[in-house]
Amino acid sequence: MDLVAYIEETWTRQAEEFVSCAEFRSLENGTAAPDDYDRFVANVFRTHQNSPQFFGFLLSVAAPSSRENVAHNLLEELGVEEEDGESHPDLLLALIEGAGLSERIEVLRNDARQGLKDTVCAPFALGSLRQMGLSAMVEVFAYEHMLAHQSGRIAGFLSAHRGLSAEALIWFTHHSEVDIRHAQEALETLRDYLGYYEFSEPEARAIIDGTLAENTFIKRYFAR
Repeated sequence: MDLVAYIEETWTRQAEEFVSCAEFRSLENGTAAPDDYDRFVANVFRTHQNSPQFFGFLLSVAAPSSRENVAHNLLEELGVEEEDGESHPDLLLALIEGAGLSERIEVLRNDARQGLKDTVCAPFALGSLRQMGLSAMVEVFAYEHMLAHQSGRIAGFLSAHRGLSAEALIWFTHHSEVDIRHAQEALETLRDYLGYYEFSEPEARAIIDGTLAENTFIKRYFAR
């Protein structure tokens, strides 16, 4: 199978597992406890608060033919792509504030910082920066792909069952609006990366399978 098609197929399968799991279903049908909604919102913040740093890393290793797309994505994350743009970390702060969790912002920020520090300080699980770049792309872009298809659905249940306003949910609705294009660009970026750095199919598959061995959406969004 084409490697990029294999990656997309794996992302799609994990997204389907995510929206079919008991935790997601209870949030969507309104049977979850209020604390479950708050935990979910907090975990979204922890997962994505450092997104500009991760896109900065991806830009540093991207194939030359993909750098413009990755740079565009990074500028959008930083809120400087448009004159009145807001950074994605700021939109996540609006989500936390809209959920009435303002008193937890510093704790959540520290959690996100510690998570990034742990990632940076962890020993290399792979043999080269080239391989680490592929692993990072596969995981970071997995969220763009999933959110392109599911963020509107998530915003829907947070509005219906947690009472969040449209303003608080802009981070989700933004991803629903723009990430279809970003998801396609992500696949092109991965194809360029695999070709530029001359990955063999067995090597690439081993990295892809290792990176996505555990469902990343369930692991991060439903962490306790």
